[in-house]
Amino acid sequence: MNSIKELLIRHDRELGGLSFRSLASKHGIPASTIHKMLSKKQAEEPIGDAGSSRSEQSEIALLKAQLRKEQLKNELLNNMLDIASKELGVDIRKKSGTRRSK
Repeated sequence: MNSIKELLIRHDRELGGLSFRSLASKHGIPASTIHKMLSKKQAEEPIGDAGSSRSEQSEIALLKAQLRKEQLKNELLNNMLDIASKELGVDIRKKSGTRRSK
């Protein structure tokens, strides 16, 4: 399993408070696998300052993944607007005929 998916699962579990079954249905992974993965990660994490840096690193990785996803979504929406503008022959981004209110 890739590390980004593990981070997303841990994020959903810690911040979302989702159960193992909910996580299993959301991510398409058996609940027992998620339980083993989360139990293993908790046992590996050191207690103290080193644990906080690891959690910061995982949070940074999670934020980078979310940023990448939003960038792709933005690019997709822009491409959809470009295609629609070409097909319709009208600039969709610009509101035509609008005037300043008095």
